[in-house]
Amino acid sequence: MKGLYIHIPFCTRKCFYCDFVSTAYNETLADKYLSALEIESRKYKNEVLYTVYIGGGTPSALSLSQLKKLISIIKNNFDISKLCEFTVELNPESVTKEKLEFLFSAVVTSGNINSSVSARLSFGLQSVYDDKLKILGRLHDYEKFKNIYFLARKVGFDNINVDLMFGIPEQNIENWQKTLTEVLFLKPQHISLYPLTIEPKTAFYKNNIPVDTDLQAQMYDIACSILQKNGFEHYEISNWEKDKKYSRHNKLYWQNKEYIGLGAAAASYYKRYRYKNDTNILRYIENTLNGKDTVIEKEYINDELYNKEKIMLGLRLSDGVDIKYFENKKDILEKYLNENLLKLKDNKVSLTQKSLFISNSILSDFI
Repeated sequence: MKGLYIHIPFCTRKCFYCDFVSTAYNETLADKYLSALEIESRKYKNEVLYTVYIGGGTPSALSLSQLKKLISIIKNNFDISKLCEFTVELNPESVTKEKLEFLFSAVVTSGNINSSVSARLSFGLQSVYDDKLKILGRLHDYEKFKNIYFLARKVGFDNINVDLMFGIPEQNIENWQKTLTEVLFLKPQHISLYPLTIEPKTAFYKNNIPVDTDLQAQMYDIACSILQKNGFEHYEISNWEKDKKYSRHNKLYWQNKEYIGLGAAAASYYKRYRYKNDTNILRYIENTLNGKDTVIEKEYINDELYNKEKIMLGLRLSDGVDIKYFENKKDILEKYLNENLLKLKDNKVSLTQKSLFISNSILSDFI
């Protein structure tokens, strides 16, 4: 069983910090894109799926009829009888009651989908302060988010993630704590926290927006403390869950298990190969519709590389990584154990609280 990721590269408007492959929504272009997805999906006909994750971009930017087309592509080309989780990313400004009702019905009550599947939503909120949302280039305000959030609850969704960002320009400790408190009041099952990073080709990069990493580290520690006190399990560096509502799809990535990626810029790990589709949306559509290959990167994962990736991905999880994968990295492992940046328990190696926010530098040492 595998995970399926589908990239929907359309947004109402690109946020100022975003470096994901995306473009302004256009109905005709989106129709062509869905046609390309239909063709690409046939390469994996009848593959058994464990999870589905529709991300972007902004999947909710699609019209209702286009969302119906997207769901039909999945049902017609994959075996979803074993499906346990179906996630859709949403932004408040492009969500309607009709879209929510359709998605819930399509996942939960469809005749050929397992009735026990978890219908999961992931909302991009980022902040509860409207001025911070404007700084980020978001198109919604907090009131709009709450209206859509509670509407999703009313429709029947009981597994909702909320994305938050810290280190936003003009954000301080006090309003970060207020953001966390406000979101906890909403009682989501899952919270994802991300530090603002300035990526090339973004509006923030062009405008030389600064990032205070020391302040971000303080905000991260504060979030860890607050969320833990409120019963959340810190199961991955950037993710917290309650009641075992962790992201089963994302956990496939961190456990180094297979997944299929459809769409422009989508990545796959399939039959021991990692590969990535063309990042140019128009070229992806044209090549797919004309029967040409869309893969621009492809690499075979031999045993040595598999072990390295097992370490790098698995250390992100609180469960850690079996010590057997460190056989050829004993010197590096010993160094970080002595520095209390890694810990060893029951033959599992994991990050310590001290190292969580600086994990990237540790993980890169195991390449």
